[in-house]
Amino acid sequence: MAKILVIEDEPDQVKLIKLRLEARGHRVLSAGKAKEGIELAAREKPDLVLMDMILPDMHGLDAAIKLKKNPETRAIPVIAISAIGSPDFTKACLQEGIVAYVRKPYDPRELFKTIEKHVRPGATPKADKPKPAAAAEKVYRDKLTEIEKQFKQKPPPSHPSARHESEFQHEPDIDEMLKGALADFRIPVEKKPSAQASAPAPAAESGPRPKSILIIDDDMSFGRVISTHLAGHGYEVSLALDGVSGLKQAFQKRPDLVLLNLILPAGGGETVLENFRKSPEAGGIPVFVMSGLLSSKKLEEKARELGAQGFISKPIDPEDLLYIIESVIGG
Repeated sequence: MAKILVIEDEPDQVKLIKLRLEARGHRVLSAGKAKEGIELAAREKPDLVLMDMILPDMHGLDAAIKLKKNPETRAIPVIAISAIGSPDFTKACLQEGIVAYVRKPYDPRELFKTIEKHVRPGATPKADKPKPAAAAEKVYRDKLTEIEKQFKQKPPPSHPSARHESEFQHEPDIDEMLKGALADFRIPVEKKPSAQASAPAPAAESGPRPKSILIIDDDMSFGRVISTHLAGHGYEVSLALDGVSGLKQAFQKRPDLVLLNLILPAGGGETVLENFRKSPEAGGIPVFVMSGLLSSKKLEEKARELGAQGFISKPIDPEDLLYIIESVIGG
């Protein structure tokens, strides 16, 4: 369909955008710096440029202006993506010839609608050669599988009882991890029940294990609403109300994704995430940090600083959150 250049310095953002666009049949080029993107645009002549406004070597607006001044790239539409949401800045971008402004955090569905709205007509596939629906669906599902493989470090055991046995045998190691992690909070590790007191392994169940999500947030109303919504779509959801409980559940259950509020009792979100990253068992779990106090820009910067895979500004619509989760770990 179209050739699209993504100029973005956040690898995870590029990965998700690229996979989604390729699933729709587009060809995607990417650059992590403005200068590299400008040179790539002049050489490849893409049908559209998706430009982050905060780049390591140049402001995105300055890069867009350079593209508009170059006769070879002047006609290429540029869409800005940024956490900066002031009306004056948005107006300045549009005055410089940027065709659309998408504010972070964005709804992926709306982003792709905006992208395809501004793709050159000549890049649209011919009407007499539509892509077969079955083939398009297969490509789409293959891309989602690729997303899942990239964000999930370890495949789950194929048998539920095998998974239970693995976790049961691993409890001494969990105790050791908790001792180190909880030392940061100056809180002793709780005594675990002996092996003899443990419940017997559940009977084997047919079908794959549902994807598991751990929400670490002391906002009980938020946790209830999101947990109910995600459980209704087949996810296994656990809720921890403080940092200590969150660490314990992460080490014991090893979820597929963690939604972590930065402001928590008994250990803040930053300390929790730091202990995740120090642990070989939990270090590979994707973590999205959340906050209702920080601006989107500050939260994005904090997510990068902490090494989180993404960020979520609260309040967030449960359907939007569901779409993000499906993009990262699948359904």
